[in-house]
Amino acid sequence: MAPPPPLPPNRPTITILNIQDGETVHQRFLLVYGEATHQHPDHSGITVTCRDFPATTWPCVQQRFKALVHLDPGPNTVTFTTPSSTLAFHVYYLPLLQNPPLKLVIWAAKDSPLVYDTPPQKRNEQGVAVAIEKLRLAGYLWQSFCAEQMHRHGLGRRTFRLEEAWLPDTTAGGGGSGGGGDPTMQQQQQRHTAVVRVLRSTQHSLQTIRDARRAQQNPQRDETVPSLFDLFMEDLRADPDLGARLILDAHWDARQQLVVGHAALGGGSGELRLGMFGSHALHAFPRSIHDIVGAMMDTTPTDTRYVANDANESGCWWKALNVGMGAMLHEVGHMFTLSHTPTGLMARGFNQWNRTFMIQEPGRAGIITPDDEGGSKWHRVDVIRLRTHPAFRLPLDTDRSASAKLAGPSFMPTGHDALEISSPAGITMVEVWVNGRYATHFEYNDDTTMTTLLHFSLSELQQASPIPIHPNNDTVKLEVTTPFQQTEVLENMVRFLHDSHVRLPNWPTPVLKGKGCGNQGLGGGNHKPMVVVLDGVVGVRAYSGDFLDGLEFIFKGSQNGILLGKKGGHANPVWSLRDGEVITGLAVRCGAWVDGVGLLTNQQRSSPWFGGQGGGLIMAVPPTQHRLVGLYATAGGWMDQIGIYYQ
Repeated sequence: MAPPPPLPPNRPTITILNIQDGETVHQRFLLVYGEATHQHPDHSGITVTCRDFPATTWPCVQQRFKALVHLDPGPNTVTFTTPSSTLAFHVYYLPLLQNPPLKLVIWAAKDSPLVYDTPPQKRNEQGVAVAIEKLRLAGYLWQSFCAEQMHRHGLGRRTFRLEEAWLPDTTAGGGGSGGGGDPTMQQQQQRHTAVVRVLRSTQHSLQTIRDARRAQQNPQRDETVPSLFDLFMEDLRADPDLGARLILDAHWDARQQLVVGHAALGGGSGELRLGMFGSHALHAFPRSIHDIVGAMMDTTPTDTRYVANDANESGCWWKALNVGMGAMLHEVGHMFTLSHTPTGLMARGFNQWNRTFMIQEPGRAGIITPDDEGGSKWHRVDVIRLRTHPAFRLPLDTDRSASAKLAGPSFMPTGHDALEISSPAGITMVEVWVNGRYATHFEYNDDTTMTTLLHFSLSELQQASPIPIHPNNDTVKLEVTTPFQQTEVLENMVRFLHDSHVRLPNWPTPVLKGKGCGNQGLGGGNHKPMVVVLDGVVGVRAYSGDFLDGLEFIFKGSQNGILLGKKGGHANPVWSLRDGEVITGLAVRCGAWVDGVGLLTNQQRSSPWFGGQGGGLIMAVPPTQHRLVGLYATAGGWMDQIGIYYQ
């Protein structure tokens, strides 16, 4: 049989550039970047057709395009069509139902009218039903963005999942910004789609939420008034989860030139974590996939008689969309334990949020390739944190849950220029900041072995840092992250190493001082530390209640003990050491103060636990080939820091 004839050299083709045919992904909407060659100049779009979902059309400029593709769980065949070519592309969508979901919540005052700010052109969209549609779609855009960013960084197609249920789906058609599809029919289509809950406050009124004294952007805000974050947390105690929370009652007060009822905040503790943002830019959000292009290319000027120009960066509607949706993801990033970074969304990169999804931008010449998306990205340190977050876990990731209860990072000097970082829970990253600026970081991402011990010298950091480090003048901060998003910070490495060489009373040689456990949140730093040399200790009496108040050390042949801390709480029975037994370190639970402590000995024995179980766990143990000499502590109402001396 003769071979088939060669294809014509100018045959139109469609090529997908950011994913291979047949790959598996874990998000409902896949962001696709592709090339459509030899497009007819009169046709500048590409149509995407998916199973059981209305077709969408996306701009194709200079033969490049971006599109969001709807996927059903399981195998999908997606058809990309231009007037001159067609491509059938295959993707498998596997939802990761075992991971904790991100919940989408709209928070409203107990007497809220359930409307949000809109310009006159959109008065028919200001109800809470439309707010639900817009927040639902925003959640899917965030999910798609995260998946693409993690893939670009070589960390797999991982992203968070949304809480979903079988509901009337509003992501197809039905929008008011020129979207395609039949709104009546599409909004009745049942699909597995994101749940958006409307949470009415049981305690707080519209007047309370819109009180200008607690408006975040008010330069005269009253710091003594409970913040919106505090009010929201009160209402969420019964529903502790990861959550993106939209404040429906945020409002642009044109008379005061102030957005009231708005707070851009993210964080929390334990299982109760949230990212919150006001609804003052919600009017610019798209309602459906079919509305995205229109919304992200909408140059309608923002009329500040009706809606806010947030931070003077929302002068037209597409910019308002960027600030509203992108900055809310910034706060969700904080909820996922991300901190501020020098570039990207955790800086102020959300002003270019549209560039992730669009091949062009109003007023900008040329096309937007993945290299041109500016601040619409995660910084590398962001994705390293997210890599091990439970919400971003992939099925083949090593299960490290057993290590979650182990101690987090501790810092111990080993010489004039060097220190040891120890973390039984593991170490995924060490960041280096110089004078408040990010300099560099070190990654430990081997999924087969877990890094628990590191050594750094100041000279090594000087060589690694692109920012010059002058030890006599500069502040070098180390920030250590574990696989469980625990973070421990050494604020000033140079000063720490300098101050770690001390002499103790009645001890013949200099000793090293480890970083204290507890952040002296009770004012103990205003007083001279209490010190005990452990030579000759035969027993310890702890004073404790919900926290650790003090430790009294009893010496052989002495009637008087030495107290670290205070004699608050209740006096525990004396814990006695055996013959030849000495204290070798501490297990400490701490945060702003010292919650509790356990004493460790050379006979692999530990004392009873003294105090409470709050705070994070840290092991205060001398480095290898060093031995414990003494302890120091400070106290306010109770003990707020404890640390070790060794040589």
